[in-house]
This record gives sequence, structure tokens and C-alpha cells, in this order.
Amino acid sequence: MNPSRRDELPACPRQFGWRTWVLGTSWQLVPTTVILFPLICSVCSAAEISSNGLGGGVWSDPATWRGKKVPGPFDDVVIQKLDVVTFDRNDDGKVSCQKVQIDPKGMLTFKTGVGKLVCCVADSIESFGAIKLDGTKSGGDHLELRMIGDNAEKRKVKLKKGAALLLYGKANLPDDRRNVAVRSPKVADQKEDVLSLIEADGGVSIDWQRASLHEIKLQAQKLDNTGAKANERLNIIGNAFTGRARLWLHSCDTPMIAKNTFYYADKTPLTEGAIAVYFGPLAEIKHNTIRGAFVFGITVNYQSDSAVEGNTVEGCAAGITGGYGIPSTMIKKNIIRGCEVGIRLEGASGVLEDNLVEGAMTAFQHENASLQVANLQIKDLNAKGTGINFLSGKLTLLNCDIAPAQIKVAAQAATVKDDPIICQQYVVVGVKGAPADSLVDVRTNDPKLAADVADPSVRNTPAPLTAGLTPLPRTLNPLIVKAWTIDPKGKLQPGVEYNVKVLGPAPKEGAARPVLKTMAFRPAENGFRAKLDDATPSLEVELK
Repeated sequence: MNPSRRDELPACPRQFGWRTWVLGTSWQLVPTTVILFPLICSVCSAAEISSNGLGGGVWSDPATWRGKKVPGPFDDVVIQKLDVVTFDRNDDGKVSCQKVQIDPKGMLTFKTGVGKLVCCVADSIESFGAIKLDGTKSGGDHLELRMIGDNAEKRKVKLKKGAALLLYGKANLPDDRRNVAVRSPKVADQKEDVLSLIEADGGVSIDWQRASLHEIKLQAQKLDNTGAKANERLNIIGNAFTGRARLWLHSCDTPMIAKNTFYYADKTPLTEGAIAVYFGPLAEIKHNTIRGAFVFGITVNYQSDSAVEGNTVEGCAAGITGGYGIPSTMIKKNIIRGCEVGIRLEGASGVLEDNLVEGAMTAFQHENASLQVANLQIKDLNAKGTGINFLSGKLTLLNCDIAPAQIKVAAQAATVKDDPIICQQYVVVGVKGAPADSLVDVRTNDPKLAADVADPSVRNTPAPLTAGLTPLPRTLNPLIVKAWTIDPKGKLQPGVEYNVKVLGPAPKEGAARPVLKTMAFRPAENGFRAKLDDATPSLEVELK
């Protein structure tokens, strides 16, 4: 336990008729001061109030506390081991207590079914036990833990090993309302918001679902969400983050960050992002919405086997950033609007698929990475903007809505010999009048290849015909051809010409198929197909 607050403060003045012992070392024959005396006594009444050690009870019940004294606004609170203290007051506009300490296996929870309850803490919280706000039983409840200290140090929440912070709001409330909250608002004459930092470093359970968090930053390290470690969780699902509220996670295994909203209304740019995950294998960052002047919406660094999927990021300096070895990380189906840079990856490997970037100055920046980018759409690019800013590495584009003129390539090292950028396109060939069991074979025309040599510029050839079409892009085996490349000097190398042959049914087993027709085909610079189930042919062949 902490030292008693009584030991830290001067003794209370004692009045004996006209004698008053005021702060100092001597007795003074002065009249009692009507204003000073109550003020000093209120400060000096501060104490460390401990729960009863008998299981706890309701906060406002004197029997819950040792000494039968309910904590006051100047008291520190200690919830002892195995005690559960249930907060049952609405202290909106008041101070519930100063510091809060929760011993191992102790718990602070909130009463339900009674409407609005607000616990206002004027100093820091240190917990080895649990803090639980469960609003799932009644939509009429509003359960709030409010940090109101006059500086950032007094608004810290330190979750130690064995601690838990559990927030459960009721689902499907009208107007997307949240009935569980942790907030750090302005109080009294404060001119600026004071951020509350929640620290968790190993052995902690964080489970936040459908809660409201205002001016709250979670800084969590070394948490395991795989279920392999007892009492460790990291689930952040369906919450509303406002002000400078954000997440910073380091070395957390399998964190789940899904369906949250982050809204920062101030126009002053923040130097941190809304969601930052470092060294977090199997992280799932899905279906979050982020709006405001964060330095980035989402960053994933030093990741492996993670997913950043279905998120919407608007108005940040950069939408999605990361890198430094993110093998098998999928960045998929994200929408990034009004960000100066859409996606920026460095030192990364993996796949980007089905992402949309609108209104950027730079839609995608690639540095020292080896990536495949598929189905990237770039809309409303700034008139002076760059679709892809390629600095170094290897980049393969597949069905991306971008022209070579929108790509800026930095000077490459002298050791780079192969084309650093390759553009591939889906090809759908439509054949009219083809007999059943016909195939379409696509091969490079110049330079010509031997018949028994696989063509490095074409995938999935020969292709079967179904209803007169080769497989559509949404299938597993569509025709894919190399359309063009950009060489180490940044110069466009146009795509080669291909021979497209329609091969009839084999006359007998082992015999060569007859060639029914041959046509030349050269891919367009931008052969983007917005819908992968679009049956419009890239090339039509009519057999007579």
C-alpha cells in the first residue's frame, strides 16, 4: 500500500476559543478565520481509504470500507485482494476520489440498471486487479470512468501483471450510442485537453467492445491474444475513439482491432497515428473507420501473417504505412480518401489487393520492397500528383488502374539489371462458333519461343472455353499476360505482341489439336477491369 495521505500533509489546525494553530510552528493569538479554517480542514481530511477485506460491497456504503468511511474527493482508494467494490453514484461535475489502487484479484465494477453513473478520478490509477464496466444488461445505463487530473501524469492508468480493463457496451443502441465510456475531458478552467495514457505491459487482459473512449491512448506491449496464456487478451472491437484517442501496440500476438471508429476533429495535425502495430504477428486490423489529421491512419511494422482489410481512412497525412519485413501480410479492400499519401510501404513483402485510393498527392509509395499489387484503383489523383512513387525494390502490378505516365521512378542503383516494375493484365478471349472442348493458347510472338518452352510472359495458357469465353478474372485460372515494364532507367518498355490461337478438339488421344484461327494481340497500356466478373472480352475471335 501507499503511505497514508495523513502522513504527507500537515496536521489539521485545532481551535481553542480564540487560539488557532495555523500553518507554521508557533501559536498565534488571532481570531478564528472563517474562510481559511474550512478550506484547510477539507484538505487535511484526505486519507487512504481501503476496502473492508471482507469481499467489498457498494461504494457509497460505509460498511464497504475499513473505518466505515466512504472515500471523499481528497482520499486515495485501495481495493484489497478479493474485494469487489461496485461504484453506484453519479459524480458528474464532482470528484469521486484521488488515486485508485487495485490489489491482485480485487475489482472495481459499476452497478447496472440504475441509469447514469460517473466515477471521477483526480489522480492516477494503478491496478493489479480488474476494472469492469458492463453495460450489456440495460440500454438505459451510462457507465463512465472519467480521468480528471490537472496534468497528464495524474491521468495515467497503469495496468500491471494480472490486471484487466473490461469494457462491454450494449449492442445496437439508437444513433450508434455507447453506454460505456472511459473519458479524459477538459475540466474547470483547462484550456486544452489532457490525454490519458493507459499502459499495459504483459500479463494483462484488454477487452473493449462497443465503448466510447475520449482522449484515451492505449499503449500495450507483450500481450498474447492467442488464448495460450491465461488472463491475457487484446480485443478492441466496435468502439468509438474521439479526440486524440488512439492505439499503440508493440510485440502483441494476434491482436484483434475491428469495427472501431476513430475521429479527430481538430485541424492541428497529430504526430502519431490512429492505429500503430509493431512486431505483432497475426494482427487483424479490419473494418475500422479513421477520420482526421493523424500522421497516418494505420501503420504495421515488422509484421508477419497479418491482415489489414476493409478499413476506411480519410484526411490523414498517410493512409496506410508500414514495412520492414511484413511477409504474408495482406493489405486488402481498404478505401483511402483525401490523404496526401495513400499507401506507403518500405522494406516490405506481401500482397496488396483490391484497394482504392482517392484524392491523393501520391497514391502509392514503394521503397526497398518486393510486392504484388493487384486491382489497385486510383481516382481523382491530384493534378500534380504521382500515382506510384517507386524508389527501389521490385513491384509487380496486376490489373491496376494506372498508366505508365503516372509512375515516377527514382534513379536505380547500378547493380539493378532487371526491370524493377512489371505490369500484368487479365485477358478474356471471346470466341464465336468454337466447337466444344476447344482451347485458347496465348504465346509470345516476338521473340518466338520453342513449343516445349513455358512462356514467362503468360500464365494459365492454354485456357478452356466456357460459353465461348476463357476464364474470367474472378476464377482461379484466368489468362494473365505481361503488358509492359519499366526499366532501371525509368523508361517504359512496351509490351510484346502475342499470338492467340484457337485450338479445336483433339482428334484422338495424344494427337495435336488443330489450329482453328490465329490472331495477333497487344495489351493496352491500361487494361484495367473494375469488375472481375465482367464478361466483356479483351479480344474477340470469330470462327467462320
